[in-house]
Amino acid sequence: MPRPVLLALVWHLHQPSYQDAETGSDLLPWTRLHATKDYRDMARALAATPRVHVTFNLTPILLEQLDAIAAGRSDPYLDVARAPAETLTADQRAFLLARFFDVNQERMLAPFARYRELHDRKDSGGAFAPEDLRDIQVWFHLAWADPTFREAEPLRSLVAKGRGFTEEEKATLLDWGVACARATAGEYRDAAARGQAELITSAYHHPILPLLVDGAAPREVAPSVVLPDLLFRAPEDAAAQIERARVSHQGRFGALPRGTWPPEGAVNDAALALLARAGFAWAASDETVLAASLGARDGSIHDWSTALYRPYRVSTAAGPIAMVFRDRALSDRIGFTYAHWDPADAARDFVERVRAAGISAGGGDMAPALVTVILDGENCWESYADDGRPFLEALYGLLERDVQIQAVTVSEALDRVPPAETLTHVPVGSWIRPDLGIWIGQEDKNRAWAELARARAAVEEAGRSGAAGPSVADPAMEEIYAAEASDWFWWYGDDHPSVHRTVFDRLFRSRLTRAYERLGVAVPAALRASLRRDASAAEADLAGAAGRAPSAFPYVRPTLDGRRTDFYEWMGAVDHGASGETGAMHRASAILSSVRFGGDGRSLYLWLDADPRAGAVDAVIAVESAAGRVARVPLRAGRGVMEWNMAVEDAGEYAAEDVMEMRLPLDALGIGAGEGAAFRVVLERGGVREEVVPGSGWLVLPAAGPHPELDLWSAT
Repeated sequence: MPRPVLLALVWHLHQPSYQDAETGSDLLPWTRLHATKDYRDMARALAATPRVHVTFNLTPILLEQLDAIAAGRSDPYLDVARAPAETLTADQRAFLLARFFDVNQERMLAPFARYRELHDRKDSGGAFAPEDLRDIQVWFHLAWADPTFREAEPLRSLVAKGRGFTEEEKATLLDWGVACARATAGEYRDAAARGQAELITSAYHHPILPLLVDGAAPREVAPSVVLPDLLFRAPEDAAAQIERARVSHQGRFGALPRGTWPPEGAVNDAALALLARAGFAWAASDETVLAASLGARDGSIHDWSTALYRPYRVSTAAGPIAMVFRDRALSDRIGFTYAHWDPADAARDFVERVRAAGISAGGGDMAPALVTVILDGENCWESYADDGRPFLEALYGLLERDVQIQAVTVSEALDRVPPAETLTHVPVGSWIRPDLGIWIGQEDKNRAWAELARARAAVEEAGRSGAAGPSVADPAMEEIYAAEASDWFWWYGDDHPSVHRTVFDRLFRSRLTRAYERLGVAVPAALRASLRRDASAAEADLAGAAGRAPSAFPYVRPTLDGRRTDFYEWMGAVDHGASGETGAMHRASAILSSVRFGGDGRSLYLWLDADPRAGAVDAVIAVESAAGRVARVPLRAGRGVMEWNMAVEDAGEYAAEDVMEMRLPLDALGIGAGEGAAFRVVLERGGVREEVVPGSGWLVLPAAGPHPELDLWSAT
């Protein structure tokens, strides 16, 4: 019988602080809404399969926010939802119609007829009576509830009713949502008490530790990275955030955490030494960090499977700490690929891949292989049918019955398979790539780090000079800790689009502003305005990803030769970064890195930049339009015409060499004159979907005017 395979599933649950430090109010509702859709049911999903053990990483700042919500802290969405529909002001009505459809359109809106009807009416500019507005208030929160909760009261009767809700019914629903925040931590305590869950933590505010202890650390692996003129250097902050997390976790769950997922999986020798000194027995990161630690990149190490599927001991200045490394491809399959599969097929595919990973790591009398899968435990489910419930039930059911795979917590795995090899050096790296370029190096990110360094210096100087005693300096320092969160630097720059980037900018600046105010020091003028270069285009971030048309027609008429001919050929196109297009999530193993599109009034032109190692022989591209037309083309070098799912007069053409360029006639897409085209790019392998861009919604080519080529020269 083959040796067992240990599977360590780690679900990372985190939200940054959405509290505006100047007003005390939350600006965004995502912590509250994930409590009704993801947090409670992620713990509950284990109950039916007692042999399945997993690890949950719960950040202190997430749990702190849930406490605040349970105690009555509100947000603009909840305020507008609680307002009687008949008394909504013009501003509240505008906010309701703009923001109460902030859901995955395919998975969280389309299945509900009344919600879909209201959305379509909004898009067509229709009128809304008070009862319609109340239905929007209710349906937004029903859509943000896990299906298991919609099958029980008080939600079941609301779903069955469908429309014409009363104010009393709405209030009951909203109160239930707040109660979910109150109940979340208890669900995880119960799972841990059953022995099915190991509960671990990250540094308190999810800081990038702070930039791995020394602001110059990124240069270890990226010597040419452009860093801020004023470097952030506060190693004591990293230690404090770690210790505060341990104290918080022990107070809430009754035991110190054995392990940690360092924020963003970001580590280096200095960070690991702090974790070891604090008392953590183990930490986790990505396979690229392991590859760099072994002196080579993934793929160039002989017998990579054997290297990856085992734990390691890391020698640090503060003593040893164990490490496990995530299988990136398996993690991304849950995070991205399986959302578009049949749930049972996806679960079987995952289990087969885990089994194959164990076999590839070797046999005989060797210790069991340890396959580590780590990913976000909340955001990916919005792209799954029924919030991922059918997939998780199928997956946990297969693991419960599997005689070869044992789903264990990380600590259980380390007890079974102690590290046998030692890493003497772990260079800078994160869960995304072996550097910190996601959080520093771009102009906006560097500006934010410089302002944080100035504010941190002001707090330190006030304490050192005696100008501020502990009663003043300590609260100011709390604002600095919150501003060190990795999330703010994630959203600065052009890596991750979001219609809420203006809010994230506001939240970051509010922490620094409040720190100065607590010290009684004048707030620098730089913090009174956005730190973003594109602040004037604040709400245009997701022109493609959110399914909104760009402000001007993206005119292009490229030469289809499959080459990166010159900059100007695609200058007018919309450039949709595919790997990071999901915003809060980042697909590190994406095949597509970029999708560009535009048109000339008669055809849609597409540019696809794909990983040449993707296995082009059996990969295909499908482009879907809202009219249901599908064009298919092999993703490999060559030239040809598009293959359609119906007869068309002009099939278009493609050429691929360095990149793939395509022309799809609007007639073939079923798009008439004066109409826009909504489409997706789908990658399939063997008839099975592997990637969909965008992950939700549609890419939109707007309707062309009579002279679309003139839009290229628009001055606005």
